[in-house]
Amino acid sequence: MPIGKDVPWHAYNYASIVANAPAQSGVYALFKSGDWIYVGESGEIQARLLQHFNRDNPCITQHAPTGFQFELVAGEAQRKARQNQLILALKPLCNQKLD
Repeated sequence: MPIGKDVPWHAYNYASIVANAPAQSGVYALFKSGDWIYVGESGEIQARLLQHFNRDNPCITQHAPTGFQFELVAGEAQRKARQNQLILALKPLCNQKLD
């Protein structure tokens, strides 16, 4: 599943994360009402989303995401490259700005 506007998404709550986020490698994005909040990468998307859901990042908590999307991406270098592409394209509120 790709990340972007007008793309299917999942609700950002515990049950939805457990049911829909894979325990696989990839990138993910959190959003609310058309605002991109955070883009990240992980070797296990589901576990990382659950960490965010449990308030591990104050900026994400403050912006209270309502949805998430993800893409499966194998390999750490590929994940980081895709994450950086998405940060540049989406300009999420809680990510460090890339030049």
